[in-house]
Amino acid sequence: MNNPEERGHKVSIYIDAQPYKTASGPTPVAKLKALRNPPVPEGEHLWLDIDDAQDEKLDDTATVDIVDGLRFFSEIEAVTIRIDRVDYEVYERKMTGAELRSVPSPDVPADRDLWLDVPDKRDVKVQDEDVIRLKNGTRFFTAPGRINPGSHE
Repeated sequence: MNNPEERGHKVSIYIDAQPYKTASGPTPVAKLKALRNPPVPEGEHLWLDIDDAQDEKLDDTATVDIVDGLRFFSEIEAVTIRIDRVDYEVYERKMTGAELRSVPSPDVPADRDLWLDVPDKRDVKVQDEDVIRLKNGTRFFTAPGRINPGSHE
């Protein structure tokens, strides 16, 4: 957006799934929070929704370069996921495999694989770098990473 004529024209952005028209270009996060109807309450954060990557929590004093189609969301409620039949509350909507492995305490051991339990389909092995979209009820299980058939241990 180096062209001065492009700066300041109205674009559509989304905050908590609702569309808003605003000027393109550098915009303070505080102004974005006030744009939402009702405004994002004091003390709550605004997040930039990034496709296929970890979302970014925005600092209230930061500035965002607004372009058409950006998506934001305010503080989110916890979602409940299940790992090895134990429920955990998380506040992210997307997590990497490595982040998911650290949800239980203690962490999922390195000698175990993490799997996404997919209903009515083949389950998916989750690699550390994979980004998984989470919603209430998403289930995971762990299994030994290496099975040694015939072992008497």
